Amino acid sequence: MKTLKMIHVETIDETLRDRYTSYIAGRKDARFGHDLAWGDVLRETYGVETRHLVALEGEKVVGVCPFFLCKPLVGGAHYVTNPFPTYCGPLVDSAEALNVLLRAAREKTSSVDHAEVLSPVPLSEVEAGLLPFEERLDYTYRLSLENGIETIFNSLDRDYKRILRKSDALNEMELSVDTDGNRLDAFHKLYVSIYAGKHGFIPHGKKMFRKIFEFFPRGAARIYLAKIHGNYVGAMFTFWTHNEVYYGWSAVLPDSAHHPTHFLIWKIIQDAAAEGYRWFNMGEAAREHHGLNHFKRGWGTEVLEPCRYFVPGRSAEPSPRLFDRVNWTRKFIAKLPAGVVTAFLSPAIRFFL
Repeated sequence: MKTLKMIHVETIDETLRDRYTSYIAGRKDARFGHDLAWGDVLRETYGVETRHLVALEGEKVVGVCPFFLCKPLVGGAHYVTNPFPTYCGPLVDSAEALNVLLRAAREKTSSVDHAEVLSPVPLSEVEAGLLPFEERLDYTYRLSLENGIETIFNSLDRDYKRILRKSDALNEMELSVDTDGNRLDAFHKLYVSIYAGKHGFIPHGKKMFRKIFEFFPRGAARIYLAKIHGNYVGAMFTFWTHNEVYYGWSAVLPDSAHHPTHFLIWKIIQDAAAEGYRWFNMGEAAREHHGLNHFKRGWGTEVLEPCRYFVPGRSAEPSPRLFDRVNWTRKFIAKLPAGVVTAFLSPAIRFFL
């Protein structure tokens, strides 16, 4: 008679790192946020602790759930499956493994303020009571690369096709790719000025981007840059892991004549398709940001509706996410010099995660 093996959950340690890495390497739905390298980046930059959960059936990994422990100055310690910039939830082989992982997550959460399970798609087959609070988050836009570059181009918005056919604009623009972080300064200068000055968000410090290049293998992080008449006018920081190219952070100056945003995105799509990637993930757009949603739909993307599941711990009711708590600061941040933001506000992110 065959003996059934029960599924149990362990918190990742050195003995499980290789099995965890092998498991996500074999998953078509894995994302860069599942990689242990991302945990190393967050630890070194913001002091976030990796507490990933591993579901085991005997010695075989049958599911994982990224789980980061954040200890802000305000709000109490809590777990989250990924602080930013993308939504990474559990990866499992079965509904049983999913529920065992979520029970373990709930048990761990009992000793902290709360936990957030952020999933790119709604989680089905979850036992009643394990995830009592559900919230639909910003839309995520994703483009399939499997039908070939000609089909992709034909699916673009008519205006995008017109822009990309403007050879004069492209001839005046120099596009390049940095896989080593050598042009991180150029990217970060644009990124800080646009995120802080235009959007009022606190930009990440340069340290985080350096750590990404340090911990991820060469080519997994790439900066795409556009230069016109010797000056950088746009840059996009991308992740190239598993089956997906993820558009993480962008910084592009407005230019209605040359349209660097369109040419940068199109080059990323072309490179990703040529290298056999399955998806180009254009990241998130707030539901109420109609202009950004319209722009991302124009690339022939499909829309995902990620979910935030709030797991109560010491706090019984859902609390606002970090990005929802800083709305009142945006006008103030936008008026500060970029150097002040970089020197004083960006390092403070670790105290509010």
